[in-house]
Amino acid sequence: MAGAVFIPTLYFHHICAFLNIIARNKRILIFGYVFSFVSFLFNLTTFFVSGVRQELWFKFWPEAGIVFGPFLVIWFWFTCYGLYFIIKFLNNSIGEKKNQIRYLFIATIIGWGGGATNFPLWFNIPFPPIGNILVSVYIAIVAYAIVKYRLMDIKIAFTRAGIFLIVYGFVLGIPFVVLNRTGSGLLATSLAVVFATAGPLIYRFFQKKAESVILTQQRHYQRILLQAAMGMVTEHDIGKLSKLIVYILKRTINLNFAAIFIADKKNKLYQLKAVRSQDNIETRNISLGEDDAFIYYIKKNREPFFLEEMPVYIKDSFSLPFKTRIVIPEFVGSELLGFVFLGEKANTQPYTDEDMNVFKILSRQAALAIENCIFFEESKESQQRMFAAEKLASIGGMADGVAHQIKNRLNQFSLASGELKNEIDDFSAKHPQLLENDPELKRSFDYMTKIARSLIENVKKTDGVIKGILDFARVEDKENYFSFFSLKDITDLACNLLIIKHETAQLPIIVDLGLEDKVYGIKAQLIEVIYNMLDNAYEAIKEKNVCISKGNLATFVPAIELKLTHTTDCDVIKVSDNGIGIKEEEKHKIFAPFFTTKSSYKSGSGIGAYVVKRIIEENHKGKIWFVSSYMKGTDFFIELPKNI
Repeated sequence: MAGAVFIPTLYFHHICAFLNIIARNKRILIFGYVFSFVSFLFNLTTFFVSGVRQELWFKFWPEAGIVFGPFLVIWFWFTCYGLYFIIKFLNNSIGEKKNQIRYLFIATIIGWGGGATNFPLWFNIPFPPIGNILVSVYIAIVAYAIVKYRLMDIKIAFTRAGIFLIVYGFVLGIPFVVLNRTGSGLLATSLAVVFATAGPLIYRFFQKKAESVILTQQRHYQRILLQAAMGMVTEHDIGKLSKLIVYILKRTINLNFAAIFIADKKNKLYQLKAVRSQDNIETRNISLGEDDAFIYYIKKNREPFFLEEMPVYIKDSFSLPFKTRIVIPEFVGSELLGFVFLGEKANTQPYTDEDMNVFKILSRQAALAIENCIFFEESKESQQRMFAAEKLASIGGMADGVAHQIKNRLNQFSLASGELKNEIDDFSAKHPQLLENDPELKRSFDYMTKIARSLIENVKKTDGVIKGILDFARVEDKENYFSFFSLKDITDLACNLLIIKHETAQLPIIVDLGLEDKVYGIKAQLIEVIYNMLDNAYEAIKEKNVCISKGNLATFVPAIELKLTHTTDCDVIKVSDNGIGIKEEEKHKIFAPFFTTKSSYKSGSGIGAYVVKRIIEENHKGKIWFVSSYMKGTDFFIELPKNI
């Protein structure tokens, strides 16, 4: 029993250390060690074990002394109190910690329940110690938890145990040697008290020295990570920051791989931004949607966790080309800006609790750095939009000046053409006989009349073109603010510009605005939206004309429809066409910048749909979507919130 008397106190100390509640139970632990030491002293007398006798098939079985009963009561109290903390923390824990506590709880119930069958025979109760074997099961369960769920760092655990055995071997062994050599119980007890007092100090000293040697490499890279985390906020480019984060993690910790996903708010997904790996990993177009179960799990847990902790159905819901060990979320407030995947350490060492604490600090610093980059990118985009608006205003101002100069020349052409026509008409009226007698002269006069009329008509057309361009380029201040305006105004203007652009007499368009054509928005921006939508529809029809066979071309009737409807909260604009449509594999790219479905690169830059989406969703807080079938046509829908 010399060692067994320390079991309840050591068990309770283990629970407190594991659950990080030593500080609040310090007095109980001191009482426990004093109690165990006193029990150890009583164990050397007949007050603890009064003797031995035969019980059942055991020839020698201890008899309980008068002190053993109170000892057993306190023994079970320590066990039950430790079990109480296990249950309490089990209900409030998540992830790997919950798994660790769960195994510790099961091991306690099995091991202590089995070990308790030892004690009935001490008090002459004929119940055999059949549960003793379950104490070994306790050890097996805890060993499994150490390997599977990092219940403790096994190297540190063995080191601490070895130091404990060596130190307390001397602390407890020397008084026994003195007692054996001198026969003086007083001297031996005095030495035991002195060594017992000094023992914890000696143990703590050697423990710190040993752990500093074992954890030198680990603490070194933890310091580097913390220093790197502080320096991340100086980087303003999201791409460079992503590469920096995975480079630091992989190189510093010596990982098999590290990867980072960053939020793409516009497309509502998390895109793989950077990865570093020992293997060649195909990383093109790897992303996870905001509504994925994996993202929901991250948002719920918020702190770094082991991927194996996740429910199986979530892990099976997505696949990645790399084997992930740890996921580190990056939150700013309640917003998930990204997350980092870490693989195994190259030296196969387990991740420790100190690692996880460093990852928590790193995740906060990385999140702030990502937010900083996003802020700078958004500021840059805002400045570019302002510059574009100023540039458009400048072009509008220049257009006024250029148009004035052109109109002056047009006036001269118009006057000259009109004078020429009038002169010919006057001459023809005064000398009809002369023209009749000279057919050659009559043909010349008719030809000059035709040229004069052609000049006058082209002057009028050119004047109309200039007027249309000026109307589009000239943006009044009031048109840069939200207001009610007629959709017909901007639809007519867009149609006129398209007729000029495509050099056609008319567009195959039906405009249905209903009885009320008023909408609420920024007029200057919605002119651009309607123009782009109608232009894309007309281009789709032209492309279909090229693609369909001659037999079908005769029966194909081009059609574009712009329709305005109203709901309680929104004005809905629908632009439909029976053009080429959109292929299924290209639908998710339609609103991406610089992507175009047009066959000729000269037909479009791929920026129009992207700009339209930003105008509708960012500036007007509306929605835009489409329904399309290849070779059948496309329907675009725009929702504009009403001013309530």
